Amino acid sequence: MRRHLVIYAKRPLPGYAKTRLGADVGAEQAAGVYARLLYTYLLDLVHADLDITVELSVASPADVPFFAVAFPELIVRPQVKGDLGQRMAASFAQAFAAGAKSVVLTGTDIPGLDGRIVRSAFETLEIVTVVIGPARDGGYYLIGMRAPGASLFEGVEWGSERVLAQTESLANVQGLAIARL
Repeated sequence: MRRHLVIYAKRPLPGYAKTRLGADVGAEQAAGVYARLLYTYLLDLVHADLDITVELSVASPADVPFFAVAFPELIVRPQVKGDLGQRMAASFAQAFAAGAKSVVLTGTDIPGLDGRIVRSAFETLEIVTVVIGPARDGGYYLIGMRAPGASLFEGVEWGSERVLAQTESLANVQGLAIARL
């Protein structure tokens, strides 16, 4: 089974990454927190010895050169324009079109996210069609699928406490087997 991990990332620049946190602690501190989370996650993935393709899906085309130089062993491509659901749908479609059999998507700024969780997500996808890592705020920190063409991102109220429930409902309506991490 060809496994593909998509990681959403931004350059760790003051005023660009973790802007909501920056309002409380300052832009420099927030960028530093983001940089540590980003590098810790990527280093853990390298040491986890996972047999996966890793793609950094970056927020802006201007971010591509930074990440391509910093992480030449990874696929780096800009996200498409659109809301979060449109960007996630495009990321899954691109990965499946490139030959992936299962795809997991995460962000970079999730404390505790590591190779063990990513491995668990891919292993879960051997049993079910959709896997979700639920977050406390009603959203999720990870979503994975092994069904190209599944439509889990349309009509979701992004940024609300209903994101997880709405996504799970879409999976259920489509008859997709789903599991939470």
